[in-house]
Amino acid sequence: MNKIIEDFAKSVLDGGIINKDQATELCKAGLQDGNDLLYWANRIRTQFFANKVKICSIIPGRVGGCDQDCAFCAQSAKYKTHIEKTTILSDEEILGAAKQAKENGVPHIGIVYSGRSVSEKEFARVERLAGEINTKYGIKACAGLGILDKEHMVRLARAGVARYNHNLETSRDHYGKIVSTHVYDDRVNTVLAAKEAGLGLCTGGIFGIGENWSDRIDMAIELRGLEVDMAPLNFLHPIPGTPMGDNRPLAPREILAIIAMYRFILPKTHLKVAGGRIVNLRDLQSWVFYAGATSIMSGNYLTTAGRAVSEDLQMLADLGLEPENG
Repeated sequence: MNKIIEDFAKSVLDGGIINKDQATELCKAGLQDGNDLLYWANRIRTQFFANKVKICSIIPGRVGGCDQDCAFCAQSAKYKTHIEKTTILSDEEILGAAKQAKENGVPHIGIVYSGRSVSEKEFARVERLAGEINTKYGIKACAGLGILDKEHMVRLARAGVARYNHNLETSRDHYGKIVSTHVYDDRVNTVLAAKEAGLGLCTGGIFGIGENWSDRIDMAIELRGLEVDMAPLNFLHPIPGTPMGDNRPLAPREILAIIAMYRFILPKTHLKVAGGRIVNLRDLQSWVFYAGATSIMSGNYLTTAGRAVSEDLQMLADLGLEPENG
């Protein structure tokens, strides 16, 4: 057993936190003894979350046509990808997805719009739909509508929205290499506005976009400072036509090491394995829980196909894990 990993794990299990230098030391040890890193990440997970796993799904209100230039994203209008036009889903389609989520036993569904932000008309629509989803189906609606201020966040909270999804994507230092149309603080300030309004925070990032381990650690520490309660971990599925369309996908074991490192740094935060799970992890999908994950995105994603909820529920049952209802 690697003593460095064991000592850090026991400190975390006793309520300690890991700083940047310690996380860097842990990372070096974990890359040498990956199985030990996973073993202790799993111990941390079970202490703070037992065998409960949160499942959520998303439905896009608007797909494509985004005027931002995130280098990994198929929805940017600046790149020629398989998403050739902007699509607006109807109320019936969104409510139908919520109904399906309820029938599948999924307690959360997020309404997500492409673009820097939304118009007042679009925002009011989400307010109304969130209320309908809560009252008709008894499940929690979440939202991801881009950059918003506190006034809009308060309105979402009043409408019954449970969490706001707004990812940091990567570290502050690496951010300028992947986006030029808005700055890092735009994202941080949006997360802070949601927090001040009393919304839960679904805030994480994407890996495999040219970042290094220092960037990964920096983002984890930033998320800890923001006190996010759910951190989506996405893994690049290279999309032809984007600047990162030729990036090398991350290897499954590297993905598991990222999840485990985040469990050490964010021991009490839900870690949600989201985009890129199927295409990148392949046969090792179920290992994400052993690496410390406590949540998964199930069903289709925004621009790529996901996995049927029934398959994910069967995976949890086979592992002796329990889907969390709340």
